[in-house]
Amino acid sequence: MFGYVSVFKDELKVREYNIYRGYYCGLCKALGKHFSHPVRMGLNYDFAFLALTMGAMSKEKTEIRQEHCVIHPLSKRPVSHDEQALSYAAYMSIMVTYFKLIDDYNDLKSPKSIFAILFYKGQLKKCKKYYEHEYNLIEKQLKELSHLEKQHCDDIDRTADCFAKILECLFTPSYLNLTESEKKALGIFGYQLGRFIYIIDALQDIPEDDKHQNYNPILLKERKKGESVDAFYQRIKEKYCFTLTLTLDAAAKSFELIPFRRYRPIVENVVYLGLRGVLDRVIEKHGQESLPKGEFNESI
Repeated sequence: MFGYVSVFKDELKVREYNIYRGYYCGLCKALGKHFSHPVRMGLNYDFAFLALTMGAMSKEKTEIRQEHCVIHPLSKRPVSHDEQALSYAAYMSIMVTYFKLIDDYNDLKSPKSIFAILFYKGQLKKCKKYYEHEYNLIEKQLKELSHLEKQHCDDIDRTADCFAKILECLFTPSYLNLTESEKKALGIFGYQLGRFIYIIDALQDIPEDDKHQNYNPILLKERKKGESVDAFYQRIKEKYCFTLTLTLDAAAKSFELIPFRRYRPIVENVVYLGLRGVLDRVIEKHGQESLPKGEFNESI
């Protein structure tokens, strides 16, 4: 469910794009600092966006420095030093990724998942110590999601709700001391973003899930007996495009109520251009070639 949240680079100023890159690289370094170098392999743009959004709500100034890193030893990259936002996003990334790996193994029995789980499991005690509320909620919602999957639930609103509640929680951290109105707007924004990610992931994974007989609520609910995957997708794509468009609209409405203190143009770019671009590409490419998760992400 990762890789759908990214910017539309062409519409950003160079300075804005460097800030966005700075949070991505800053999160990579935060994962290494607070946890271990192997877990940096799980770095993704979704949690970089979480860090950026949290940074956008902060009153503190953040320095963006040009630094070397292990991946790019010969050239310097912009790195954010927004310690609170980046450490928070790092902890959330570890917890969500761990439970997602557990779910992947339970579903697919993938040896790769077991290998990756070993790197994350040792970090869970530290996560629970500092973020017990978030830990318990993530575990609860992903267990509920796993239960619905095992029951072959064909109601995508119910399954999407589990993942959406996780992002609702992640976007309303206690350390920011949010007002009630800020917390409500950020919570709704996070919820709708989580719902979008879950549904578009299910939509994109239709061919693979059909091939491997994996759980997919859209296939369970909508597909007619004997219907080919291509015919099925052509029949339902406009319906789910409309559903996802309404979800993005709800996210945008809550976004407009959030009093960002900085970085608003960058977050706005993701909300109005990046997410819509991903939706358009998933709809257009379906049945032609698989859209890699994070295709819109610039390689940095």
